[in-house]
Amino acid sequence: MIMTNLHCSVKIERDVPALVQRRNSFAFLHNRQPVLSLASSWRRGDNQSHDIQVIAIGKSGYGKSTTLNQLVGEDVFDTNDIEGCTRVMQSAEYRFQTHEALCHFSLADLPGIGETPNLDHEYINLYREAIKKAHSVIYFLRADQRDYTIDQWAFSQLFKTPDEKRKVILALNAVDKIEPLNRRVPFELSREQTHSLQLKLQRISTLFALSEDQLVTLSATEQFNMDSLVDKLAKHLQPYLKEG
Repeated sequence: MIMTNLHCSVKIERDVPALVQRRNSFAFLHNRQPVLSLASSWRRGDNQSHDIQVIAIGKSGYGKSTTLNQLVGEDVFDTNDIEGCTRVMQSAEYRFQTHEALCHFSLADLPGIGETPNLDHEYINLYREAIKKAHSVIYFLRADQRDYTIDQWAFSQLFKTPDEKRKVILALNAVDKIEPLNRRVPFELSREQTHSLQLKLQRISTLFALSEDQLVTLSATEQFNMDSLVDKLAKHLQPYLKEG
């Protein structure tokens, strides 16, 4: 796929049932197809595809790629940050079972922000073009970070209208790192961590002017609360889908 000045490396192409088989919470895509008039149009070689588009944005090291790999149940997205300063976004593509047109559910990982100020300013314009075509945007923060200055600046530049902000799901990753740490297996939040997390969510909701319904807490490394993220995606995407 090609966007102006931002190229997309398609890492895998599967059918939607393959995604549902790996994570059942994606079952809302089963026997569905995009409403063509509401789909995003992408050029794929000589073909035109009508897609339901989800993009992931956040600073390098916030666990975007790890989270997306957990969602799709495969090691699809690069997680070593070596490509952090490239202009390539990565995507996993899942074809809807329809003969009406070529249609995909597309999950894309954009290069991380926060590498250098010059790159950030360059990426902002490219990312805004991606946001215009996206039906939902997952914006990543870390639960154990304290300074949100760069994220607040980037967020204010990326989402300038109410319609754009309504696309956002803010994913607060690495909740297992909130103090005081615990060693429970399988992982679950302690009472003290839950209290700290509630305070942090209230702060983030205020700083980014988002409703708490747009926030989701998770830990990709602990596979904690991943289906809750998909459930929020389902709510965002249902209006753009019809029965197949």
